[in-house]
Amino acid sequence: MMGDNEGRRTPLLNLGVQVSMRVLIIGAAMASLWVMITNREVASVYGIAFEAKYSYSSAFRYLVYAQIAVCAATLFTLVWACLAVRRRGLVFALFFFDLLTTLTAISAFSAAFAEGYVGKYGNKQAGWLPICGYVHVYCSRVTISLAMSFASFVLLFILTVLTASAARHY
Repeated sequence: MMGDNEGRRTPLLNLGVQVSMRVLIIGAAMASLWVMITNREVASVYGIAFEAKYSYSSAFRYLVYAQIAVCAATLFTLVWACLAVRRRGLVFALFFFDLLTTLTAISAFSAAFAEGYVGKYGNKQAGWLPICGYVHVYCSRVTISLAMSFASFVLLFILTVLTASAARHY
């Protein structure tokens, strides 16, 4: 008797975990996206005013576009996960989409992190000076956005492992 109930609960429990993880991923990606898009600061250096915006950096623009893609793909796979409970053949495709989304998230995070590192610490060999001393709020918000982006990556990675495990059992 116990074995029958456990067998029926497993796909539903898996669906609950899938849905919860995907909602958390969408939330973290949207938070990262929102903080980065609304990030802007004007500073004055030696009497010359300059503006710091995410759109001035190709790496930060890539992060924004990748986070939009992560949200869209995760929303799509949220629906797909609900269908995969009923049709077991769809689980491998779900794993494949999760893997692609995870790779997109880590590549965007890595590019933006590298840009943020140079902004914070500079690069003496290349002659690039750090700018965070002049735009504190901008750099703090970039850090928050990167932290949320990394959180969405970690959640996606865990989800991909869980999906791979589910695909192996079907």
